[in-house]
Amino acid sequence: MRKTRSPLSVAVWSATGAMVAVFIMSLFINMTMLVSPLYSMQVYDRVLASRNTTTLIALTGMTLVFLGLYGVLEYVRSGILVKAGLAFESMLRRPLFDAMMRAQFDPELRQGGEQAIRDAETLRDSIASGAANVLCDLPWTPIFILLCFVLHPVMGLIAVLGAVASLLLAIVTEALTKTSYDKIMVLSNEAQAFATAALRNGEAVRGLGMGDIVRERWCGQQGAAIAAHASSYELTATLVALSKLMRYVVQTAVIFAGAWLVVEKQISPGVMIASSLIIARAMAPVDQIVGQWKRLVACRAAYRRLEQLFNALPEEAAPVKLPTPVGQLEVNNVYVTPMGASKPAVRGVSFELAAGESLAIVGSSASGKSSLARALAGVWGIGHGEIRVDGAALDQWDRNQLGKHVGYLPQDVELFAGTVADNIARLGEVDHAAVIAAAKAAGAHDVILRLPKGYDTPIGEGGMALSGGMRQRVGLARALYGDPRLIILDEPNSNLDEDGEKALSLAIGKMREQARTVVVVTHRPSLLANMDKVLVMSMGSLIAYGDRNDVIDRMRGGRVAAVRN
Repeated sequence: MRKTRSPLSVAVWSATGAMVAVFIMSLFINMTMLVSPLYSMQVYDRVLASRNTTTLIALTGMTLVFLGLYGVLEYVRSGILVKAGLAFESMLRRPLFDAMMRAQFDPELRQGGEQAIRDAETLRDSIASGAANVLCDLPWTPIFILLCFVLHPVMGLIAVLGAVASLLLAIVTEALTKTSYDKIMVLSNEAQAFATAALRNGEAVRGLGMGDIVRERWCGQQGAAIAAHASSYELTATLVALSKLMRYVVQTAVIFAGAWLVVEKQISPGVMIASSLIIARAMAPVDQIVGQWKRLVACRAAYRRLEQLFNALPEEAAPVKLPTPVGQLEVNNVYVTPMGASKPAVRGVSFELAAGESLAIVGSSASGKSSLARALAGVWGIGHGEIRVDGAALDQWDRNQLGKHVGYLPQDVELFAGTVADNIARLGEVDHAAVIAAAKAAGAHDVILRLPKGYDTPIGEGGMALSGGMRQRVGLARALYGDPRLIILDEPNSNLDEDGEKALSLAIGKMREQARTVVVVTHRPSLLANMDKVLVMSMGSLIAYGDRNDVIDRMRGGRVAAVRN
């Protein structure tokens, strides 16, 4: 079976045509660079000897034409590289975001997912910037060295020694900077992650008087990253200085050898000047590689990280599009292990819900209720067992298709930057009638109308801050948007006041009347009156499951621990 290429390979291949064109164009660019040495040689050897100004004007005119051509070719090459970088990023954009989203639910890949956008930008900039130009010019260095040998073997030998010395310097740069660059990336990511967490938990930091402690911890992490960066920068600066010194030494050697050969009448002054210009051009790409080494190392590291990310999270083939679900739910011997945990939080849970039935999942804290809810919604994967919706396992459904028919309210409600209507409409095209219907079904319509701009009130970053109860109501309206068939609510009343509780109870009652399948995780008994069935969990295991009244009677009689249905 033919192996499918990764999105990274496809994106790189999309830029291959442009790179080939740039490589061919570099041939003509480097050919035009021979104009200056030839012009200098002719002026010194012919014009100055003959004192013929007509020849000087003719040579100068032709040289200006070729230099103009050089400028045009450089402009076109830069434009092609910029477009190639944009094409690369455009081709990678969607699969990269999908991989990042999948990586968020894998503890080993999560950090790589957060780094992925920066890595893609690094590759794009490397294609579009001077780094690609340098690599395209490098293959022509041997040709310039060969021309130096044609002018005189001594000049060719100087060019070879200079190029070899610069190449060895590049190899030393690679050996000395590789480890330090990896260390810088780790330290910088740790400091950035801590700063992001501190800003996200700003209220707790301020309210608990942790500001000075958090600041000093971040300063320590940032200081370590900056110290590592400074050490790497000093090393790189030293190597760049050595590269410049090498270039000046070579230039001096060329002038010295050229003057000696002119005195010995082995070459003309024009050849001496031309040799100097050609050697400078031959060594320019090598010198530029040393100067751009940090960027090239970053590009290589970014490519490897993206390659590892895509290899670990290969694109999944789109499953067959199934009919709109009616909400039948089957859970068979399910085990769920939270991210980063070594032991499952849910162990061997099995139950069934017919379409239109409702279920309350109750139990003490840390009993596995929310973990089970996340697994039912497809947010977390399961380690063993199966969850089926309308007879099809979750991995047989297209996640986006199924998600549009599932109403999920997480325990911690996060909203996006945008308006209230945008958030209720799940960031899609706002259907005003559907948005209002969802808000009314969630009992949030009247409360939303009291906001400064009603449904058009901006929230999220830079927008109006909503209370916990208001966020929960908007989150519930979002869960009910689009008339979902399966509704999973995790602690939907944790931040609600008495009026909110009543609105939630009415909303659940309407869902039952509309034959929607409803699963509610709750600590409060007030919602049990609206449920058909109750599932009791303890320490990750199911200890009771059945009709509401039957399970409640067992709970009141203290017989729940002995019941395992």
